[in-house]
Amino acid sequence: MKYHKPTITIHSNFNEAAEAQEKHIAQQNPVDRIKETVQLILRVYSISPKKTNTNLIYIDRE
Repeated sequence: MKYHKPTITIHSNFNEAAEAQEKHIAQQNPVDRIKETVQLILRVYSISPKKTNTNLIYIDRE
Protein backbone atom coordinates (compact mmCIF):
# COMPACT_ATOMS: atom_id res chain seq x y z
CA MET A 1 0.00 0.00 0.00
CA LYS A 2 1.44 3.35 -1.05
CA TYR A 3 1.05 6.27 1.28
CA HIS A 4 0.74 9.72 -0.20
CA LYS A 5 1.92 12.87 1.44
CA PRO A 6 -1.05 14.32 3.33
CA THR A 7 -2.44 17.51 1.84
CA ILE A 8 -5.04 19.95 3.03
CA THR A 9 -7.71 21.00 0.53
CA ILE A 10 -10.10 23.83 1.24
CA HIS A 11 -13.47 23.72 -0.52
CA SER A 12 -15.85 26.63 -0.90
CA ASN A 13 -18.92 24.59 0.08
CA PHE A 14 -19.92 21.23 1.51
CA ASN A 15 -21.08 19.83 -1.83
CA GLU A 16 -17.62 20.23 -3.36
CA ALA A 17 -16.04 18.60 -0.32
CA ALA A 18 -18.47 15.66 -0.48
CA GLU A 19 -17.82 15.17 -4.21
CA ALA A 20 -14.05 15.24 -3.69
CA GLN A 21 -14.31 12.71 -0.87
CA GLU A 22 -16.52 10.40 -2.96
CA LYS A 23 -14.08 10.62 -5.87
CA HIS A 24 -11.16 9.75 -3.58
CA ILE A 25 -13.00 6.76 -2.09
CA ALA A 26 -14.05 5.52 -5.53
CA GLN A 27 -10.42 5.52 -6.71
CA GLN A 28 -9.20 3.39 -3.78
CA ASN A 29 -9.32 -0.37 -3.92
CA PRO A 30 -11.24 -2.21 -1.17
CA VAL A 31 -8.11 -3.57 0.54
CA ASP A 32 -6.63 -0.10 0.94
CA ARG A 33 -9.92 1.21 2.34
CA ILE A 34 -10.00 -1.60 4.93
CA LYS A 35 -6.36 -0.97 5.90
CA GLU A 36 -7.07 2.74 6.28
CA THR A 37 -10.11 2.03 8.45
CA VAL A 38 -8.14 -0.36 10.69
CA GLN A 39 -5.36 2.20 11.10
CA LEU A 40 -7.88 4.85 12.15
CA ILE A 41 -9.49 2.49 14.67
CA LEU A 42 -6.11 1.57 16.13
CA ARG A 43 -5.17 5.24 16.37
CA VAL A 44 -8.39 6.12 18.19
CA TYR A 45 -8.26 3.25 20.66
CA SER A 46 -4.45 3.22 21.02
CA ILE A 47 -4.21 -0.55 20.85
CA SER A 48 -0.70 -1.86 20.36
CA PRO A 49 0.29 -5.52 19.98
CA LYS A 50 2.77 -5.21 22.89
CA LYS A 51 0.05 -4.27 25.41
CA THR A 52 -2.33 -7.14 24.72
CA ASN A 53 -2.31 -9.54 27.64
CA THR A 54 -5.22 -11.91 28.15
CA ASN A 55 -4.34 -12.46 31.82
CA LEU A 56 -5.22 -8.92 32.87
CA ILE A 57 -8.51 -8.07 34.53
CA TYR A 58 -9.80 -4.53 34.34
CA ILE A 59 -12.22 -3.16 36.93
CA ASP A 60 -14.18 -0.02 36.13
CA ARG A 61 -15.36 2.07 39.05
CA GLU A 62 -18.29 4.40 38.54
